[in-house]
Amino acid sequence: MKFLHISDLHLGKQLAEYSLLDDQRYILRQILDIAAERQPDAVIVAGDLYDKPVPPAEAVTVLDWFITSLTEMQIPLLMISGNHDSPERLDFGSGLFEEKGVYLVGQFNGAPKKVTLGEPGDQADFYLLPFIRPGNVRPFFPDEEIKSYDDAMRCIMENLTLSKDVPSVLVAHQFVTAGGVSPERSESEIISLGGTDNVDVSNFIAFQYVALGHIHRPQRLTRDSVRYAGSPLKYSFSEAEYDKSVVLVTLNRMEEPTVELIPLEPVRDLRRIRGPLEKLLSDEVVSASNREDYLHVTVTDTEPVADPLYRLRQVYPNIMRLAFASSMEEEQVTVSASEVVERRTPPQLFAEFYSQMQGEPLSEEDGKLVLRLMEKIWGNISDRSETTEEQTGGEGGSEDETD
Repeated sequence: MKFLHISDLHLGKQLAEYSLLDDQRYILRQILDIAAERQPDAVIVAGDLYDKPVPPAEAVTVLDWFITSLTEMQIPLLMISGNHDSPERLDFGSGLFEEKGVYLVGQFNGAPKKVTLGEPGDQADFYLLPFIRPGNVRPFFPDEEIKSYDDAMRCIMENLTLSKDVPSVLVAHQFVTAGGVSPERSESEIISLGGTDNVDVSNFIAFQYVALGHIHRPQRLTRDSVRYAGSPLKYSFSEAEYDKSVVLVTLNRMEEPTVELIPLEPVRDLRRIRGPLEKLLSDEVVSASNREDYLHVTVTDTEPVADPLYRLRQVYPNIMRLAFASSMEEEQVTVSASEVVERRTPPQLFAEFYSQMQGEPLSEEDGKLVLRLMEKIWGNISDRSETTEEQTGGEGGSEDETD
């Protein structure tokens, strides 16, 4: 039994006002070619199929084409919703899709959906768990005290009975940590306020393989068989130095599976280049790489240069960001500030914002009102930072914003 593991397609995403849909179609075609060559028994997409809960029609068309192509190859497809997706919309038609070997789970209904694939003697149980928040889980376990994301995940796992003879594969879309140690993140991911949306990897010890989505940088957690596939494309310049891949997993019954990373090659890479303007425009530099790549350009001239962006775009048409060496210190300060913000809870952030705007502290009564509203809207927020909702920004205009 072997399968391909991918995640975080983010179809319909824009970066610095550039639509990436053509790039996404190109990389999905590459994944289809890999599937045709390797003939896996299934393809897994671990969440964030779309970049927005209401995706543009063109993005829906691309996903439809990808699903149809796999069904024509008679390769089962297993997909879950991520935090960017609309669970209700993804559930539409899911019953009909199963007749074609497409298993799509949008909403959490009390337990992961179990799908058994393969022939007798070479089977695997796949458990499809869409993105969950504590508020999604509490109604199904009214007698349990569920205050955090980790509480919610532990409750789900403790009420799950796995086979002792058939390997079990979990498909999930969560922020998973190992003993409090976070995975390596990039700037294209949503920043979690308070850092309380994590679940510990110890929840998944009984599974032979854990196919994770949510983190865009491909990586393992504690063992090769607990893995983030990462996004198939680079969605921020913080990922410029990291290669993308598809994970090919071969199960060895109840033993540790074999994992192979198959590299992906984008039609346009996301790169940083740096140097004096004339050098960047020289034939030597221009001919060394793809001029069509998406670029973050840093000009290091000590003297002012005339129309640098215009001149550079005559050679590099897809410049997303232009910076100068003198601005680097300011950018680093901005990143440090975001790290400080990440450690504060939403009520704390609102109180600080109110104080700055009004020139006086938020009263205790108003603070309680804000907390009640947050809990009503987001399902689970507390003064003790027990849980938190993610905060989202707009479409990408710079690598530092979260989207």
